[in-house]
Amino acid sequence: MVNPKGEYFGKRLLFVGASGHFEPAIRKAQEMGAYAIVINNNPNAKGKQFADLAADVDTYVVDDIVRFAREQKVDGLFTSWNDMNLFHTQEAAEQLGLPFFATREQLDALVFKYDFKVTCRKYGVPVTPEYYVGGNLTEHDIARFQYPVIFKPIDSGGTRGMTVLHSAEGVWEAYEKALAPSAAKKVVVEKYLRNGHLVVFDLAIQDDKVYLACAMDRCIVRTSESAVPLAISYMYPSKYLNVIEEQVMQPITDMIHGLGIHNGIISFDGMISEGKLYLIETQFRWGGTHFYKFVEQECGVDLLAMMIDYALTGKYDRYDFEGKIDAHFKRHYACQNLQAWPGCIKEVRDIDKVLAIQGVDWIVQIKNLGDVVPDDGSTAENFAKIGLSADTEKEIYHLMDAVQKTLIVLDDNGNNLIKKNVPAELLE
Repeated sequence: MVNPKGEYFGKRLLFVGASGHFEPAIRKAQEMGAYAIVINNNPNAKGKQFADLAADVDTYVVDDIVRFAREQKVDGLFTSWNDMNLFHTQEAAEQLGLPFFATREQLDALVFKYDFKVTCRKYGVPVTPEYYVGGNLTEHDIARFQYPVIFKPIDSGGTRGMTVLHSAEGVWEAYEKALAPSAAKKVVVEKYLRNGHLVVFDLAIQDDKVYLACAMDRCIVRTSESAVPLAISYMYPSKYLNVIEEQVMQPITDMIHGLGIHNGIISFDGMISEGKLYLIETQFRWGGTHFYKFVEQECGVDLLAMMIDYALTGKYDRYDFEGKIDAHFKRHYACQNLQAWPGCIKEVRDIDKVLAIQGVDWIVQIKNLGDVVPDDGSTAENFAKIGLSADTEKEIYHLMDAVQKTLIVLDDNGNNLIKKNVPAELLE
């Protein structure tokens, strides 16, 4: 509900996208006084239930966004959690004369996986080598692969369409799987780094100054040799902060300056192999970790509110980052990926009991009643994101276990779909 005492009372903010990830942003905008309008083409989208006004509008059709925005006399556009919506919202904002945090040129340079790597190489940012990029794989291309390799859609995140191969067996199946979710119908095949440590780090930019806001390590479970390992949690702070700071912060800062990014947030996924950090991809938007929540808890800076400021005013000065933003967190935090078995969600029980567990700070429910959890080994298997905090990493793992044992998500047959997959050795 809109807060009539909020600073943006009377303003109308259009959210382009309506997944469950949007809930905190919608609620934040309402808390700040804005009237929250939410669109996408899924009538059952979780985010719509938090809106002041929700409509079924295809966010992949710019003309539809623009027409609806004009009808609703909106004062700003906000999007995140979907790469393609970045392009559509940027174009719509340009037509409407409204602020947007990125230019088309910046999106072109960063969002698609191969273009991102080309941009990184221009500025000396280390990235994983690739063997193929395109939409017409041939036997000649395959002969150049040095295994293991990983197949990816060039423009889709969340592990969708990804396959790891340790030999040529299954190449064509992996290619078709990667091609299917790609809007551009292109695939990238990269060197797969063995025994690496997966890290994600998030930057906040203010008036051209680049700050390392936070960094995390991915705690993964592997379901098969060909499946991309799924993260069951992201653990803060990263054990590899010094590697990030020493190896990539300067060239990344040079890249951000070179692209003309003056304010905002950006995240990077990387792999540390044999002591060297290679970047894999970027998210020029909020990601599924909702890292802004941990930054606010630890540093007292509300980055989400600042992005809403930017959407409505074009200003990014609610806080001065200098002396406040610091990725060397004093406490331990985690974003738990609460994963589910395949099935149609019929009933959800005991969310209140989960929130009552000491150390559980927040829940972002992604899936809605009636949604079908796929069996595709991707982040689409996540039912919710859970924010946790504790004094030690061991306590975090026990919190994850307690959450999995408390929440109940039933399918049509009365089966509890919540996976209980915290490795036993982490609980000992």
